[in-house]
Amino acid sequence: MQRFAWVAIWCGLAASGVAGLVNQVVWQRALKVYLGGSETLSSMVVVLVFMLGLGLGSYGVGRVAYRLRHPLAALAGVELLLAGVAAVVAYVLSLDVTETVYAVQRVAVGAGVPLRAVYAGGAMALLLPPTVLMGATMPLASEAFQRQLDARDARVLPLLFFVNTMGAAAGALVTSLRLLPLLGQLSTLFVAVSANVLAALLIGGVGWAVGAVAPGRDPAVAAPVAGMRVEEGLGFALGALALAYEMVLFRILSLAHEPLPGTFAVGLCLFLLAWSIGMAGAALVRHVPSIALGTSLVLGALPLLYGLDLAQGWTLASAGLVYALPALGFGLLYGALVERVAADWGRDVGRYAAFNTLGSCTGVLLATFVLLAMPLGWAAAVLALGVLAVGFVDLAATERPRLPLAGLAGAAALGAVVASAWGTSVRFTETETYRSYWGRDGVVEVTTDGQVFIDGLWHTKLTDGVDHIGRPYSWLMATGALMAMERPPKRALVVGAGVGISSVTLEGYGGLEVVGYEINHTLQPVLQDYPDATLHATDRPRIRWIWQDARTGLALDETRYDVILSAPLHLRQAGSSALLSTEYLRLLKSRLAPDGVVAVYSNEGSDVQTALIHRTVAAHFRHQVSWYDGVVTLASDRPIDVDAGTVRRFMERDDRLAKELRRLDARLRREGWDEGVFAWYDGPVTGPWASEVISDDRPLVEYPELAEGRVGLLETLPSGPAGP
Repeated sequence: MQRFAWVAIWCGLAASGVAGLVNQVVWQRALKVYLGGSETLSSMVVVLVFMLGLGLGSYGVGRVAYRLRHPLAALAGVELLLAGVAAVVAYVLSLDVTETVYAVQRVAVGAGVPLRAVYAGGAMALLLPPTVLMGATMPLASEAFQRQLDARDARVLPLLFFVNTMGAAAGALVTSLRLLPLLGQLSTLFVAVSANVLAALLIGGVGWAVGAVAPGRDPAVAAPVAGMRVEEGLGFALGALALAYEMVLFRILSLAHEPLPGTFAVGLCLFLLAWSIGMAGAALVRHVPSIALGTSLVLGALPLLYGLDLAQGWTLASAGLVYALPALGFGLLYGALVERVAADWGRDVGRYAAFNTLGSCTGVLLATFVLLAMPLGWAAAVLALGVLAVGFVDLAATERPRLPLAGLAGAAALGAVVASAWGTSVRFTETETYRSYWGRDGVVEVTTDGQVFIDGLWHTKLTDGVDHIGRPYSWLMATGALMAMERPPKRALVVGAGVGISSVTLEGYGGLEVVGYEINHTLQPVLQDYPDATLHATDRPRIRWIWQDARTGLALDETRYDVILSAPLHLRQAGSSALLSTEYLRLLKSRLAPDGVVAVYSNEGSDVQTALIHRTVAAHFRHQVSWYDGVVTLASDRPIDVDAGTVRRFMERDDRLAKELRRLDARLRREGWDEGVFAWYDGPVTGPWASEVISDDRPLVEYPELAEGRVGLLETLPSGPAGP
């Protein structure tokens, strides 16, 4: 009976872990729309609130767990409450509350309340109740094992964390790679509901069979704790270091293997998997200083491993396994310390988990404001030295006579870490071939010939003073939209201003006023260091830069524009759907003048992605045309008339843009394009179209491989796009 009970509860904890990560992935993605989460600082606020709720739940429930006559019933009740919360959130997400949320934000900003304070308040209202419940899980499970299931060996505690985290790893992987694109956010939340209900049934069934027990002794009286114990302080430090490393891990994986949804999903899954294996191994390996020494050496070697990854072209899975090795060490350290500290399991596990989770909040701040702005060599050194310090503090507290010998080993490790950081830091700042900028929003690399890469993906080209049109879509978005205008435009908007090429192109058209939204603050020093190569884009009085999430900015500012250029991330890049969804296009249209033109980046090699974008655009605009095999799509509610005469008349102007276009036209004709620039004009968009649209609920455009099998391309279409 006892063996069956243990297995059933382990399965329930695994199901709870699945539900927890499914909820976390969906909630954080959904909140991006309402809480400006596309910005790094706003996203940080959401993560901080999430971790804070977990810590409060662990600590609060741990303090009262001894009073419960039926901890398993309480745990089953928590799982049912979580199922109810997920169902309520799914219902709220099914409602169109966007305008209500933005109206509240407008009022708050008008009253002088900082926008991020509004985000923090909203995140706390939405996330604290469910995350407090999530934090209650492990203290209740620990208390139940000690009192109801009569477990005596504290080595069982790491196993509880192991099965729960294994479930979380599975939930993270399946949600990001399959559930979100195929089912959408709302249906995915009901998968979490089902997992919570399953956990409640398994745990509640065992609880019913076991029955109630007498309340435990008040641990505050039986085994009082004065202040923070050494192990709890080390747990706090480990939480900070582990979360900071997780954020650095996502950065280096995206640089080496592109910032795709699958990259982040695999990285998170392997991190959790390695951490859980470490937890299970803590029953065998318990010497904290030795574990800390090994973990610090692996962290110190991180830049060298990254260099090997780039040079040898490791697969994502192979690279993820290597980079997850420090997480194995973090899991071993967590398990060893929680096992050592546990006397009254509910209280002590709750306290330790709370300190560790609150330390994780510190780790988010550390990574956001310090480590991500450092070259990788120095970021790895900070993490390695932090873990090494954890080992020395533990050694000083438990094995003081061994300090001299440990000091020699630590000095050798310190030297290795510093040497690695010194030897690799230059590689990640400036070389003979490129210069790189590390910041909280990403990594920008500029090659000696002016190519600009953001997070490892090519984005644009700097100017040599004459030719600043970059690749075709860089100027087609601007010139194509201007050619399509029936009257001279007065105001233009650029979403994704980048290094300012498109903004300057527009600004060169008469007296056009330009507003540019750019979310990546790491581009600011690039614009400062390359003023000539960016045509002094930040110094031009008719260009106003707004360093903010565009969706939030547009929602709070009702200014209308004659021309809007929307240049999202690469279509397959994680988060690109935020600037392609039907909800975003509805907002964009509300900021467009009645006869205005929108230009959207719409093709990077996948026909199904282009079909999805065309279908989504057609749901809001009556007319579309495209340029350069669909790379750029122009849309408007009025007919867009472009022919060879339109292009010729446009080039007859006397402004800078027309002169540059004439040079391009002459070059294309010399290269065999008889129609010059007009040869790149595709004409009206008539299909084939996708049978679905891109939405905040279903970001299918980010998953072209899945979309190929999921999205139907219609063989025959009516003449022209369907109107709204």
